[in-house]
Amino acid sequence: MIHGTDRSAGLLNGETWWGRVFTRGTAGGNHTVVVPPGLPVADLAASAEVLGVPDTAFITSIDSGSVVLRTFSPAEELEQCLQTSLAVLTALDVPDHTPWYVRHERSEQLVVHREGPISWARQEDTEPPELEETDWPHFVHAEPAFAARPVIIRQSRSRIQLRCADVGQLAAIRIDAEDVLELCARTRTNGLVLSASDGADEWRVRVFTTSLSGTEDSATGGAVLGVGALAALDGIRGDIRVCQGSQDPTRQGHLLLRIVDDGTVLLGGEVTSLLSGRLMHP
Repeated sequence: MIHGTDRSAGLLNGETWWGRVFTRGTAGGNHTVVVPPGLPVADLAASAEVLGVPDTAFITSIDSGSVVLRTFSPAEELEQCLQTSLAVLTALDVPDHTPWYVRHERSEQLVVHREGPISWARQEDTEPPELEETDWPHFVHAEPAFAARPVIIRQSRSRIQLRCADVGQLAAIRIDAEDVLELCARTRTNGLVLSASDGADEWRVRVFTTSLSGTEDSATGGAVLGVGALAALDGIRGDIRVCQGSQDPTRQGHLLLRIVDDGTVLLGGEVTSLLSGRLMHP
């Protein structure tokens, strides 16, 4: 069924939602699937692999104002996923400005709300992130930003954050997936995040992740939320537009950061519904 007229009722009555998250109008973003509760899916990982989108969320429980998810990429289960946490409110057709608690079974809780086509998420726990200094990877050929040490943000999906001095160098980097997987295994992390400022309120980000077997992701909410957390620690405030991905516009994500006066960081993105229908199982 294309564009169901009542997506909330459709999802809760057994229809699966398919859309894109982190779009800008009709451009970019990542395909995302939200599967309703109660379907007889014997193997969630296998179903996600067959669907083949970057992130597939299975709703495991839902109550008034709260929902619990399990999210799978084609390669692994994700302990936390901002992409599906934003998508689920559109899939449920939650009213604007109504906060929902969204949690993955093995992760911290998020507070998520919609503002028209944009959904926003923040961590319920606003404590500063746990940072661990690390070394600059030998295979990343770019200059570090001034006084910006490479750090690991330790959380449910820990990632190495590298802040680069030059957007041009960032765009030109070529990284082998095997190097990413070896680095992540050695550091007990799930991804490598490279960022650079492209102006006062514009950033460029590239992310290489274990969830895609070490290859580059077009849009990664948790990674960009980490970029925002480091910016907040540096005293940056206000709204920042983030373009993630390679130089190919069709493989880019468009994310939003909002750093409020007390340093709280919100991660936002446009969510576009594509279709809904029955998920068939053999």
